[in-house]
Amino acid sequence: MGRFLRTAIGIILLPMVAATARAFYEQFAYIDINFTQGQIYFLWGIAAYCLFQLLLIKPMFIYILGHECVHVLATWLCFGRVTSFNVSSKGGSVSTSKSNFFIKMSPYFVPLYSILLTLVYYVVVKTFVWGFLAKPYFMFLFGATLAFHIVMTADAAKTKQPDFIRMGHLNALIFIFLVNLVLISAVLGLLFESFSVTSFLKKSYAASVSYYIFIYNWLAGQFSK
Repeated sequence: MGRFLRTAIGIILLPMVAATARAFYEQFAYIDINFTQGQIYFLWGIAAYCLFQLLLIKPMFIYILGHECVHVLATWLCFGRVTSFNVSSKGGSVSTSKSNFFIKMSPYFVPLYSILLTLVYYVVVKTFVWGFLAKPYFMFLFGATLAFHIVMTADAAKTKQPDFIRMGHLNALIFIFLVNLVLISAVLGLLFESFSVTSFLKKSYAASVSYYIFIYNWLAGQFSK
């Protein structure tokens, strides 16, 4: 019964996924093609990481290390204790005194390395007079680390992760997709003035409502025959 309910919830949420993807696509089309230097470095960073993984290696150990570290941080934020921590290039595990939805799923929507990079950049800018010169390098590395998070998360979603099994694979994929799409939108909103996060969210809501109304009316018509 539990598996059936999780699958049913996932199917019910699919129109919302389609609506959010459509809203993101429409809003993305508004981005001005006349990029600033910082935006160009950001896009180069994304391209560089994708080529790195495609042509060289998949940095599994770095991803798994970050993944398990986020589990640890999420546990501490929930006032839990970590009793064991294991990481290797083949997999990792963390044993904690408590577990909840946030602890289980946080690694899939928290780009740890992008956050750490941002903190380092902030310290450099505030500490050193020449800190402003680091902006192009920061934008490049920020794009690369964000691409690393998204690509590796998508790759992990294809495997039978224990976190997905507990939640239901379809529900986990939907949740990860939606949260990461909002995350990407927030980043694009900061980098491109022509990308409106507010407009994206409003369009997502409006499209979701219209999709559900359409489905309801269609089902009502089928049952009334």
